[in-house]
Amino acid sequence: MVEPDSSFTVFTDAPSLRRRLLSGSFQLLFWLFFHPTAWRSHLALVAPELRPNFCLADLGWPQWRSRDVWRLLLMSFLAWPLVAGGLIALGLWLAGQPGSVILLGIIVGLAVGTIASAAAGFAGSIVVGTAVGLAVSVVIGVGGMLAFGTVDSLVFTSPQLPVDLVAGTILGLAAGLAGGLGFGVAAGVAGSGARLQPGDSLLRQVGGVLAGVGIGAAAGRLSNLATGQLTIGMIVGIPFGVAVWLRTRRWGYSLLTGWLVAVAGSLTHVGDVTLGAGMLELLAVTAILASLFTLPYVLAERIAGPWAGAMAGALGAGSGFFLFTYPEQSFVPILLFSMAGVLLGLTLAWWRPVVMYPLLLLWNGLLLRLDERRVVQGRRSLLRLHSAFWDEAQRLRLLGLERHLLLVLTEQPAIGLAAMEYLSIGRQRWAVQQVQIELDARQLAACDSVQAIAGAHQRVVAGELAGPASALLRSFNRVSQDVDAALQQESLFNRRLTLSTVEDRLNRLLRELTSSNEPYADRFQPIAAGWRHVLAQATQRLAEETELRQEIDSPYIIGVPLTEAQEIFIGRTDISSRIEQLLLDRRRPPLLLYGQRRVGKTSLLNNLGRQRFEE
Repeated sequence: MVEPDSSFTVFTDAPSLRRRLLSGSFQLLFWLFFHPTAWRSHLALVAPELRPNFCLADLGWPQWRSRDVWRLLLMSFLAWPLVAGGLIALGLWLAGQPGSVILLGIIVGLAVGTIASAAAGFAGSIVVGTAVGLAVSVVIGVGGMLAFGTVDSLVFTSPQLPVDLVAGTILGLAAGLAGGLGFGVAAGVAGSGARLQPGDSLLRQVGGVLAGVGIGAAAGRLSNLATGQLTIGMIVGIPFGVAVWLRTRRWGYSLLTGWLVAVAGSLTHVGDVTLGAGMLELLAVTAILASLFTLPYVLAERIAGPWAGAMAGALGAGSGFFLFTYPEQSFVPILLFSMAGVLLGLTLAWWRPVVMYPLLLLWNGLLLRLDERRVVQGRRSLLRLHSAFWDEAQRLRLLGLERHLLLVLTEQPAIGLAAMEYLSIGRQRWAVQQVQIELDARQLAACDSVQAIAGAHQRVVAGELAGPASALLRSFNRVSQDVDAALQQESLFNRRLTLSTVEDRLNRLLRELTSSNEPYADRFQPIAAGWRHVLAQATQRLAEETELRQEIDSPYIIGVPLTEAQEIFIGRTDISSRIEQLLLDRRRPPLLLYGQRRVGKTSLLNNLGRQRFEE
């Protein structure tokens, strides 16, 4: 018996979230990058009034009072720092860095990434903030340590490279990658995938991004040129307050948050280097990044959607912060590496499926091998773990999926049908088509009698869609319908004649399949041969039966009836022999002897056996 499976709802875009904080947080992060539809479905369950790309500023009093919303926010910010820390450690370890540098890289990367994530999530988007934090942490943690971490770093081994040039390069790569990842995540969560909405033309996309970058760069440059802390606070706070008002339409809330960000942004260069001054400086950097990200994001989102907003916010914040920190450095390096990061992030949906494809093949192959043992023992299938059910960006055909589906469908039909229904509207629909064709082929191959062939067209559906398999199925359906019509004939002669015509058609189909290079020719050729054999046998039996029942020529000779004692009987010996063979046949066919009076009926009966004895 198969274990209960909640009506087999595992094949769904609305799976349940794990209750534990850590495992649920990793599940949310996984959904964000691999299965965004599940993330969107969970948000609709927790807070249906929130849009998928919501931010903290969108939350009202009912949401802040909701325990489920708090749990969602906590899970959203819990897993990505752990993943980023692992990636930083892996990158620095592969680069041959010691443990102290790896630890420092994790600390610095996560600190900067957390600031960037908080800045992006307050008035921009929570999901974009996750992508931004992850990208910035990895780039700053790995790139920063390789460039500045030790005496063997790039800056110290290449004195001709200015520090601000290297820093601008790293900052540009971080901003570009954050923008690209944010673009992909925002598009996936918004439900558009890689497709743009009809109103969001490419021109509007580019215009929104350029406008956001220009605003961010201008704000960063103005912040650097400002001499007083009050001026810096106004330059930082006013754009943030405007962005919050555009997002929430609440004047009081926008004024309060704008004032708080202005106060925090004015805390730069507060005094000597102390722990307290460092904390205030960190708070000021957070406020500046929040302002530089938020207004470009909101404006670009209103122009061309959240995906354009994510890119504009990340690039605007990166360029603005660069101009705020290094005003004398050329803008070209950060621009070039920002574009490189953007391309890397934008093409994630294209290159990630290709890079991960070998790993997915190994994973899916392992599941198939395990299921070949499990399902025959009545244990629950592992098909639910196949990447076809959680990797929405995978456009390549997952080889072996049709075999796994067919195995589960044969052994556990309920699970197999649920899986096929889920896959029938996705990118792996080809597997469902091949499985359905194989099931139809098996049903056709199981027809081992004329009656089964006659009923095949009622079980196998062959539409009018184009394709080699559809054409073959239509041919077999027509054969089945013709056989069914032949069996409806009352006359044996007409039945045999119709079946002979169908047999000839099958012969032609068999010759075509034998010489064809079509994909399904080899699969359907034995089926056609089997049907032809069944029809040939049926036609032969009908021929024999027709011969038994056909009318025999008159054997009579007019005259006085003869008795057995009279040996002067002269009859038509060939016809008499035929009658005798029918009488001796084990099938005992019925014989009707009819004719007028005095034509020889009695004489024939009296003398039927005489000729056989004489022979």
